[in-house]
Amino acid sequence: SVSLTVSNEDGALPIAYEEVEIGRQVFRDGGSEYSINRSSVRLKDIVELYRDTGLGANAYAMIEQRMVDAILSNRNEERRSLFEEAAGIGKYKDRRKSATRRLERAEMDLQRLEDVIAEIQTKVRSLARQKGKAQRYDEFRKRRLDVEVEVVRHRLETLSARLKSVTENLEGDVQTGQGMVVELASSEAEYEALRLSKIEAEKQRMTEVASLGEVRETLVRWERDLAVSGERVAYASRRLAQIEDESAEAQGQAAKLQENEVELETSLKRIHDELGRAKSDAADRSEDAEQVRVRLEESRSRFDAVESQGREIARRVAQLEGDAESADAQAAELERRLEQITNELSAAADTISDLESQGDLFSRELISVTEALESARSDADLRLQELEVARPAFEVARSERRSAVERLASLTARRDALESLARDREGVDPVVKALLESELSGVLGVLSDFIDAGDGSIETVESFLGPLTTAVVVQDVKALDLALQWFGTSWRNGGGLILLPLDRVPDFSSVGREPGLLGQVEVSGAGAPWVEALLHGVSKSEGSGEMTVTERDGVVRVGNPSGGSSVLERKKILDKVLVDCEEAESENKAASSKAELAEKSLHAAEDALEASREALRVAEDIHRKAQSDLDAQEDHRGRMDRLRDEFARQLEGARAARSRALERADEAREDREVFLEQEAGLHGEREKARAEVHSVQEEWELARAEEARLAVNVARLEGDGKRLSDRLSTISSSRGQAAERVKSLDAEKSDLHDEQAAAHALRKEGDEATERLFAERTEAEAKVRRHDEALQSISEDLETSERRVRDARTKERAAS
Repeated sequence: SVSLTVSNEDGALPIAYEEVEIGRQVFRDGGSEYSINRSSVRLKDIVELYRDTGLGANAYAMIEQRMVDAILSNRNEERRSLFEEAAGIGKYKDRRKSATRRLERAEMDLQRLEDVIAEIQTKVRSLARQKGKAQRYDEFRKRRLDVEVEVVRHRLETLSARLKSVTENLEGDVQTGQGMVVELASSEAEYEALRLSKIEAEKQRMTEVASLGEVRETLVRWERDLAVSGERVAYASRRLAQIEDESAEAQGQAAKLQENEVELETSLKRIHDELGRAKSDAADRSEDAEQVRVRLEESRSRFDAVESQGREIARRVAQLEGDAESADAQAAELERRLEQITNELSAAADTISDLESQGDLFSRELISVTEALESARSDADLRLQELEVARPAFEVARSERRSAVERLASLTARRDALESLARDREGVDPVVKALLESELSGVLGVLSDFIDAGDGSIETVESFLGPLTTAVVVQDVKALDLALQWFGTSWRNGGGLILLPLDRVPDFSSVGREPGLLGQVEVSGAGAPWVEALLHGVSKSEGSGEMTVTERDGVVRVGNPSGGSSVLERKKILDKVLVDCEEAESENKAASSKAELAEKSLHAAEDALEASREALRVAEDIHRKAQSDLDAQEDHRGRMDRLRDEFARQLEGARAARSRALERADEAREDREVFLEQEAGLHGEREKARAEVHSVQEEWELARAEEARLAVNVARLEGDGKRLSDRLSTISSSRGQAAERVKSLDAEKSDLHDEQAAAHALRKEGDEATERLFAERTEAEAKVRRHDEALQSISEDLETSERRVRDARTKERAAS
């Protein structure tokens, strides 16, 4: 390390200290540390502090006379830097450069930040697209489920309608005749002819539509080409106007440059002539000055010899006097230094004692902090293990909840479908539905509403009862008469009814309840007597599956009733699905509760882990601080030990140096008296040599001033000639560039004229083509409209023919 102490009593440095110590410490890795009054600062701060004081690295306080010639012969940039430094604006230029570098670094950081933002925006857009796809997938999935439900419902309705139509056709009046067959064949032939005509018309229409599309595409392509051509023509016109202006400007610039070139050549020739004369005069003056310089050197040599001898004597006298005073001052200073070192040595001993007492305190604190750090690490590991246990449990609970939700959704959909079928009474004849919906007095419901059979007896009950499953139970004979009246007057769609009045139930009470099929079912409601009566005595033979049926009177049949199979089975399935739905809801609630508890446990484990990690970070910070304090204390103690040893060595050295200083002071005073006697004898010889040197010096100054004036004139003329040569070269280059610019503008002008001609030709061709295409498009649209009208007419005839075919087929089927 090295330091420099500067006195600032006059306040030349802008700092509030009378003494300023500048220090630098160099490290082995090549780095440096700077300080002002032992406070760490930057090198820039030191440079700024010493600017405009004459002590900076680039400051000039005094120069030789020959430096003037060097300054004048320097380049413009070098002279400018010297003048700026002398004017005191160098620091502002340095600040501007520093600010410019910071701005450049900020721009680079901003560019990197923009690149990062662009990359993140790309990822955000990708994630947004993925989010949109996921949302659309959910929406389409829901719509698909809705559509599937609607399709199933539509199929059921279609099947019901077809069943109704078939029933009506089977129950209609039977008609026969050869005329119906002939009419059906004629209608089918007419229908096939119309269908072929429609297909042919559609083919012709598609051909015309394709032709119309081609015409429209060609028309759009021509319109686009014409728009581009118009834009090119407009651009060419604007550019041609610009080229005219630029060409005129370039030609004027070339002419002006040629005039300047002629003027500069004349000036350059004149300066070369003046430079030759100036160099000749400078050479003559240099020879005269050289002769005067030789005589001046001879006289100076003689004077210097006398002066040197006198100076040597005076130097020795002053040196001896200074040595004596310096030795006295050094002795006094060493006396003060001895006292100061003694005080500092005592202070160092006290400091070492304090540090020794503090060392145990820092050690105990470090041990306590280390124990706290180990405890925090153990707690963090424990929390991490708890989190690793809670996360799999949460995943299992979430999977169970997902499975329960899916099972509940499936059962709910199945329950809704079965309930819809039950409400709509699917499988029941339309006449039975109509009777139940008529709300006649005394109509209690169908027989299946009062039967609850087990899984093993459903097929047996339905097989035995057959159409009786959908038989209508009525209150009494009065209700029976109302139902018969309704069927005869209000119902016109065929089919039949089985009516079971409760006052006509056969009486089997005397026989008793026999075991068999009746014992495997449960009956309830108003229709229970009829169920017991119909199933009484029904048994299932062992192994064969055949039943023994006992018929009873009291059953009233009207028309031709159809069967109602699978009603009891669907009812039983619905009951089972309802039970499964309740179980699934319970499982879903339990799984949701379990998942919520697992999620809360997971969040609690994560929060506990984060808290333990935060505590671990705090403990690590405290441990590092305690370790740093202990290291700093030990380092401080080591420095104080070394300082105490250094003070001891300085104390011994100061005592020995004080003795030597007193001895040197006595010897210097004795030698000084001898040299004072020699100095008195050289005074006269020195005055004579000085007068001779002064005379020759004046002559030399005149000769040198004239030589310098001529040298400055030569340098000025050379600089002017160089500047004129540079300007002449620049003007010649600029004139060549202007000529090249005129040529390039002429070539571009020719290309633009060619492009305008091509664009006009294309526009003319495009106008003709668009007129023709507009006519073709109008004609094609008219053809398409005519084909649409013909196709509409054929479609109407085809629908009429199809209705006639359906009617004929209905009549023919009814007749057969």
